[in-house]
Amino acid sequence: MRAGYHPAMPDRGGTLKEQGFYKTPAWRRIRLQALQRDHYICQLRLSSRCTGIATEVHHIQELESRPDLGLSLDNLTSCCWYCHEETKTRKSKPKTISGVRVINITDGSDDES
Repeated sequence: MRAGYHPAMPDRGGTLKEQGFYKTPAWRRIRLQALQRDHYICQLRLSSRCTGIATEVHHIQELESRPDLGLSLDNLTSCCWYCHEETKTRKSKPKTISGVRVINITDGSDDES
């Protein structure tokens, strides 16, 4: 029998996802509660391809940074698959601007006297 995640268990290495957090009965229960609370309606509306139908549950504060909130209903929001993917994309791709040239404008006085 495969052991699942439990907050009181010692760290067995890897991420909580790798440790089986999303396969536990506790996660499945709280996930269903979040979907029912939000009436299966996407709460994020981030993607232009948003279906409006929630099939995913997103941790508002990331599970890896706040494992103590992993099973907190207040830290969960329902969303469609596209919007959930958008949250992952935003985290993994830092915003950079390419092709920008910075020009320093001075008042013309280079003297400090």
